[in-house]
Amino acid sequence: MLKTILVPVDGSDSCLVAVDYAIELSRIFDAELVGVSIIDIKRLAGPFMRDLGTSIGGMVPYADFQRKIRQILEEMAIAALDEFEGKCKSAKVSFIREKREGIVSKEIVSAAKRCDMISMGMAGEHALWRDALLGSNLESVARQTHKPILVAPGKYKKISKMLIAYDGSAFSNKALATGATIAQKAGIPITVIHVSDDKAGGEIVLSQAVGSLKDYNVTYDTVIEGGEPAQAIVDVGKKGNYDLMVMGAYGHSRLRELVLGSSTVQIMRNVNCPLVLCR
Repeated sequence: MLKTILVPVDGSDSCLVAVDYAIELSRIFDAELVGVSIIDIKRLAGPFMRDLGTSIGGMVPYADFQRKIRQILEEMAIAALDEFEGKCKSAKVSFIREKREGIVSKEIVSAAKRCDMISMGMAGEHALWRDALLGSNLESVARQTHKPILVAPGKYKKISKMLIAYDGSAFSNKALATGATIAQKAGIPITVIHVSDDKAGGEIVLSQAVGSLKDYNVTYDTVIEGGEPAQAIVDVGKKGNYDLMVMGAYGHSRLRELVLGSSTVQIMRNVNCPLVLCR
């Protein structure tokens, strides 16, 4: 059950889509939204600021320059919260707003301690300049928190059917429970996908998922796909036009992810619908 959903806001288009999905979940669960805007302390005290202050020291006192930058960041944070508030009021959902200062990812994780889910844009305010990697704040938050994270795509679309990736691991069991809870409350069908070239073994794994789904009032089906897991999940998600995908995140060791690349990140880069990560 979702009672409180955290939405980090920075005024970016990606963030606003995350607000839209949080609003939809708020309506489904009658949940309160918590909009948090964070003044990044690294912009005020990092090496770049010190170097910039030194370079212009002959023209503008560093302390005065830093004060002006803080003022700009304060105004940006307030503007982002105002936009969040406007969307919530228009949708008539319950909300509170909060402004924080610190390291962005750490402040999001701290704020999420009293919430049941986080809804975030994939790349935030730097989306136009990002490369093939995800937003650094998103990936950092995903590795630090054990709260489900809804990663919003570029555009909002109402949720009508769900795909859950399942491999029998602890993280995928959490994903199954999270997805089933949302599906039951929203009244939408579920497809559970398991990727394996061993069909008999895959049937055994899916039977575990089916056993768990019997505790929920949901309509579901199952599918086994062969091949590389990340690509298979992305292909099924796109072919089936699913509006929401749910999966366990970062199930392998950090060393393996550094060497081979995480399936989680591969899927996040390539899906065109919101993805709920559970770990």
